[in-house]
Order: sequence, then C-alpha cells, then structure tokens
Amino acid sequence: MRVWLISLALVVSAGCMTRVPLATGYNGPTIRPSSVVAHESELGTPPLITNTEQGNDRAGFTVRHLSLASAADPQRSIDFEYYDVDGDDRTPVVVLLPIFNGQLIVTHFFARYFANQGWAAVVVNRGYDALDGLDAPEETIRANLRDYQRILDWAEEEPEIDAARIGLFGISFGAMDAVMLTALDDRIDALVVAMAGGDLPYVMMNTRYRPVARTIDDLLADQGMSREALRANLVERIVTDPLALAPYVDAEKVLMIMTRTDVIVPFAAQEALRISMGSPETLYLPTGHRSSVLFFPRLRSSAYEFFARQFAAEQLAVDRALTGGSAR
Repeated sequence: MRVWLISLALVVSAGCMTRVPLATGYNGPTIRPSSVVAHESELGTPPLITNTEQGNDRAGFTVRHLSLASAADPQRSIDFEYYDVDGDDRTPVVVLLPIFNGQLIVTHFFARYFANQGWAAVVVNRGYDALDGLDAPEETIRANLRDYQRILDWAEEEPEIDAARIGLFGISFGAMDAVMLTALDDRIDALVVAMAGGDLPYVMMNTRYRPVARTIDDLLADQGMSREALRANLVERIVTDPLALAPYVDAEKVLMIMTRTDVIVPFAAQEALRISMGSPETLYLPTGHRSSVLFFPRLRSSAYEFFARQFAAEQLAVDRALTGGSAR
C-alpha cells in the first residue's frame, strides 16, 4: 500500500501543474488609505520574550521554542518555533503561519526544508480554536494580525536575522492571514500562499470543511436565520478581509498556489483573490484541498526558488543603495 501511494505521488507530481506568470501590464499595488494603515498599526512596545527553550539539534540548525505576550490579550501567549541556522551570519527568514486546525505537521514540512537551505524559519503555533472567535470575527482577525506583527517585531531585533529579507508563507487559513498581514505590513519582502480565498463570509458559508460547516449550521439553527441573512450579517461584521486588502499587496512579490477542484476553500474564492491582488505569478494544481499534498514536494521547491529570487532582488537593491547605485 505504501509503495502504491509513493508511486502515485511521483506520477502526479511529475506533471499537471500549470504555471501562469504575473499579469502583463501590472502597475503596482493600490496605495493604502491612511485609515487602513491606522486600522492595524497598534503595535505598542517591542515584544518581550517570556520563555525560551532549547530544541533538538538538527542538521545545520537548532529549533528553539519561544513565547511572546499577545498584543491583544496579555494573558495569552504567542508561541512559535525559531529554526536557528548554524553560524553567526545574518540570514533571510521565512515566517510560516498556521493552518486552521493548528496542526504543525504541514508547516514543519516546509520549515525544515528552508532551514536546510540555510535560512532561518519561524513556525507560528495557534494555541486556540479559531472558531471560538466567531462571535466577534472582526476583533478576532485584527487581534490575530497584531500578534503576527509582534513576531515580525521580534525578527527585526534578532541579530542573526536579516530584517530586509523576510518571507511569509501560508496554506489555506494561514494563507488568508498572510495576504492580510502583507497588505498591512511593509516588512514582508516575499509572499507565498497556497489555497487562499477572498471574501471570508463567502468561504465560511460555502466551505465543506466540516468543523466550519457544522458551526454555520448550528448558528443557523440557534438564531433561526436564513443562509442569506447570516452571510449578510457576516459581511457587515467583517471589515478586515483578504479580498478587500489584496489590492494593497505588491503582486510582484507574490506566488500563489491554487487548487482547481477545492471544496474547502472554493476555487471561485481563490480566483477572486488572485484577481483582486493584480493576478500575481500562480501555480494551478488539478487537485482539491487535501489531495494537494501529493504536490507538496514540488510546492516546497517552487516556494524556495521564488523566495530565493525575491531575496536576491532585495539584496541587490540594498547593495545599490549602499554604493550609491553602482552595484551590478
């Protein structure tokens, strides 16, 4: 059985993935209005590391478990793993945001690869159930983004991290957070997102992801609302949404991965987000949400190649600035 699965994975990953370049004639991101910038700029004081635990030594890097006090709730912590590569040189960093259920197996798969290439990596852990904030969705989204910004604050202060080369990586729910964070924080130099959808109310009302679908059905039963009324209610209450913020993301710094037969993050929501962002470079997979795992080895290398390209461009820009524009 295991041999059969490996063979299937090799066959599927050998082809059927379509790459589409950045849209011709892209004119850059929309300038954020001052009201949007102020909406998420409540960073407060620099974060305090409240706990540090030495992780297991791995080939070329060490995993350190860190914790920061939450920006929104001082009683709650932001836990993350820092993949600290060997040596004292300043390296790029890739921050990996958690998927909806908070399991880390997926983000670990990608983070280990980046660290093996000599880059620092940060794996963010979600220590709460994302559905617990459904009664106050806008406040929950904003608090979540402020917490992620605190991790960026920490990365800027870490002496072995090159704060001029910060990559952000997200899958599914984490990808939607990643789009919003990039739109609101100029410190992100490169963004790779897989299976990200825009219009959160639409995604919530149309997903077949059972935990969310059951919660929506329970809300409908408890409140005696129609599906149309509940969606309208969510639209009214959710302002900070990937679809609304996507125009503020520089599409030249983005690689999207989209799944054509997805019923968890509907393909229509993914395509709407892509268009709103300015049609960045995109990899289309012929899979659904879960079956996309067959392509993960290729997605991992594609993400690395994209980050490497963006980091090299960023380093060249820094070098030119330092030499008065003479670097080649």
